[in-house]
Amino acid sequence: MNITYYPFKPFEVKANQFNVFDIGHSKMYYDFCRGFQDSADTLCTSDDNFHVKTVTSQYSWYGDLMLSVDLNKLFLRKIQHRIIDIMAEEQRIDLIDQSRKIISQVSDISFLMDLPLEISDLPNIDQVIKFAGISFPSDLKAHPEMMLETLIQTHVELGSKKTIVLTNVSHYITFQQLQKVKQVLQELNATVILIEYSECSRKDKFNVPCYYYVDEDLVDWRS
Repeated sequence: MNITYYPFKPFEVKANQFNVFDIGHSKMYYDFCRGFQDSADTLCTSDDNFHVKTVTSQYSWYGDLMLSVDLNKLFLRKIQHRIIDIMAEEQRIDLIDQSRKIISQVSDISFLMDLPLEISDLPNIDQVIKFAGISFPSDLKAHPEMMLETLIQTHVELGSKKTIVLTNVSHYITFQQLQKVKQVLQELNATVILIEYSECSRKDKFNVPCYYYVDEDLVDWRS
């Protein structure tokens, strides 16, 4: 894939690794963020043969890792549907039968009270899965590296082939931790774009093959 921000020549986005855009120019940084959010026509994306693609078809914008990413809000509903999809028919029937037994027991107990009570309709499989209360652990927020790994794993598990786009990851994760997460990317065949703001080049610190630095004077430091 390629990303074009005029008047620069296209930036290549390499698969199965981190692609870092370290930007020292505030407007360019802002334009990149708006472009990947598809809220402004500031970026043009194309495939390896330079056939133009829409941003939304190729990239998933998640924003700031710790301020914008809420794993439960982003993925919980999709995970519930995914569980139902991979569930064997016998398991589905067993869960519904068990829920019916619970409803029946509650109904029997309610008759002991001299009150005009009703029991709601029998739950369907979607309601049963939701009732189970599946969620991501709340303490993930205290571990940015785990947050990043879980985001990538969930994105892939749910079948998305789009490139993940995040901002400000270096604010929360050390460069050493980033190298560990890089292994996860390769194992899952996932691609991530990191948009960072920096007044100096940090190519040696990020230590990734696909690193781009544009300084405050819009000088592109690609060799």
